Amino acid sequence: MKKFYTILGIVFSLNIAIAQTHHCGTDEYYKMQMQNDPSLQKAEQEFRDIAKASINSKINKRATKYTIPVVFHVIHTNGPENISREQILDQIRVLNADYSYTNANKTALRSQFTGVAGSADIEFKLASIDVNGNCFDGVNRIYSSSGVDMDMTKEPVKSLAYWNYKKYLNIWVVTNIVDGSGSASGTVLGYAVFPWMAGSRKDGIVVRHDNVGTIGTASNGDGGRTLTHEVGHWLGLYHTFQGDCLDDDLCDDTPPVSGTFVNASCPANGNSCKNDIPDKLDMWENYMDYSNGKCMAAFTLQQIAIMRGSLAAAPRNSNVSASNLIATGVSPQSVAPVANFTASSTIICAGQSVVFTDLSCKGNPTVRSWTLTGSSTPSSTLASPTVVYQTPGTYNVSLMAQNSYGSNTVTKTAYITVLPAVSKGVPNFEEGFENGDPTTTSAGFTHISPSTSRFALTNTAAFTGSNSYLAKIATGSTPGNVFSFTTKSFDISQIPSTSIPRFTFYCSYVQPSVDVADILRVYISTDCGGTFKQILERSGLGLAYSTTAAFASNFVPKTASQWKRIGIGSLVPLGYDKSQNAIFRIDVVSAGGNSVFLDNINMSPNYAGINNITPEKIGVSLYPNPAKNLATLKLNNIVNSNNCKISLYDLTGREVSVVFQGMLTEGKQEFEILHPNNEAFGLFIVSIKTEFGTVSSPIIFSAE
Repeated sequence: MKKFYTILGIVFSLNIAIAQTHHCGTDEYYKMQMQNDPSLQKAEQEFRDIAKASINSKINKRATKYTIPVVFHVIHTNGPENISREQILDQIRVLNADYSYTNANKTALRSQFTGVAGSADIEFKLASIDVNGNCFDGVNRIYSSSGVDMDMTKEPVKSLAYWNYKKYLNIWVVTNIVDGSGSASGTVLGYAVFPWMAGSRKDGIVVRHDNVGTIGTASNGDGGRTLTHEVGHWLGLYHTFQGDCLDDDLCDDTPPVSGTFVNASCPANGNSCKNDIPDKLDMWENYMDYSNGKCMAAFTLQQIAIMRGSLAAAPRNSNVSASNLIATGVSPQSVAPVANFTASSTIICAGQSVVFTDLSCKGNPTVRSWTLTGSSTPSSTLASPTVVYQTPGTYNVSLMAQNSYGSNTVTKTAYITVLPAVSKGVPNFEEGFENGDPTTTSAGFTHISPSTSRFALTNTAAFTGSNSYLAKIATGSTPGNVFSFTTKSFDISQIPSTSIPRFTFYCSYVQPSVDVADILRVYISTDCGGTFKQILERSGLGLAYSTTAAFASNFVPKTASQWKRIGIGSLVPLGYDKSQNAIFRIDVVSAGGNSVFLDNINMSPNYAGINNITPEKIGVSLYPNPAKNLATLKLNNIVNSNNCKISLYDLTGREVSVVFQGMLTEGKQEFEILHPNNEAFGLFIVSIKTEFGTVSSPIIFSAE
């Protein structure tokens, strides 16, 4: 057996060339915890004794298949990190293939290692009963007001959701993993709690959302192997390069590896250590190395023995006990089922399909009866029916689940919302916030974020008019809050092919310091708000009104020069120019920097805040001209204006009278223009100001 060297004594040598390499953070995490709690060293040694005994007893020669109940805690702020259940199921597929040695790429395992590889006979299943005893789909979604990054030193995200580690394998899905101690180099993809730490730490695995599975937001190249690797740690495995060439991973059938990233490119004849007898090539196919995920293909028999020995001993043995499999819903009971279900989407456009999935728990249903009011298939007996909704409306869904012990029915009221496939929203729109908060008016905006972090109307600053929309962030405040709203829907296909559809707006922001950068993101949905795709991001200096803007705390714009227009200058390259139902979403992610002000949100062929309406488009005529004391202004407006102001100005630019202020409806209108009392006769300017622009026309008042 190989010499014992504790993890605390390992020094990882990462040179500048690999400083940005993606890697596992488990060793760094354990080192930090060991510094805070030296007793972990004794607990580790006790586990190592169990691991050695497991190898010696050849526990890998087994008949028992272990099943582990899993819960995914998806920590999100309504962004791409809120991954789909399908992506999570794909990750479960990868885990089960890797731990049963049925993975497709095992055929690429080099011949010198085929004799030491095998199946761990370990299976992973999403729990179907939650901590409160309710039916559950295995995915616990948590909107995080503290952000979606995991600081390994403080682990705030774990406090949002932590289930009994003796019952569930907790997996936290986050956007980013930060090593607050500064000891880790590069991007940390995930990290795990070793078995001997479980009783004193919040046990489980943390992983980035873009390293879960192989679909959705998953990055190319990993193949879903980040979690295969981290589960290995959770079951007690070390890295293959543990101790470098001194080889301290406890397994004689894993050749020693000289360092962390020597096998990153899966070298065909790589042999970083020459001191092993007999001398063997590096096994970069091993899941516990730092090789490309698509190269990884196997655990060795001694690694399997350690993992199975871990599941046979405390604390992991409680996870796989027969009673716990029943308690978490992994194993069915001899009872009537408790009906439950989910849908692939609960907000759709008319004509779209919805996939329903039976999530009944406790007892296995043998008979199902769905009532799918309003759909193309109003009833079904399938476990997962796919139906189409053609008519806009809100619909209930019911499921009756039955077996020989009894039946149960669940009805979800107003569960499916079907919206018109073609929006009625005219893509000639600008919201200037002069008529109040657009989430409470006919403008059709909707708050997405919780009440503690919502955009609000403000009159402290504006690019045009008096009001703007404010994501209020105090300098030095706790980062992580997300301010989010959606616009109404638009039929962009109405814009003629000779024009360019644009989504633009004015923004005012400045950083308080070089180290603090708040973020603005823009998303679009073309399925009635069912899903959103990000199309724009600006942060820090890229969001600031000027690249030369001075740093300031608790910034509030004072002049028009402290605003800048941002957005999508053309939706054509993105493929959204023919969309018949486009909804835009704007998010501001707080870094505790400064407030973000928005104004003149425009969806049209025009840019925000630009005077693009000409007299011909708005149909302006004034007569008689010259006039004595009274003239008639005739308009033929092509669009509705929520906030129109018609004023009379003298040649100095002074407003001398307001003719009209309010909503200007589409079509023909007439207004009387009176010569103001106490004003000299001569030339005046009639100004028609709308959220789409301003049109001016001269009028002469003459005494004769």
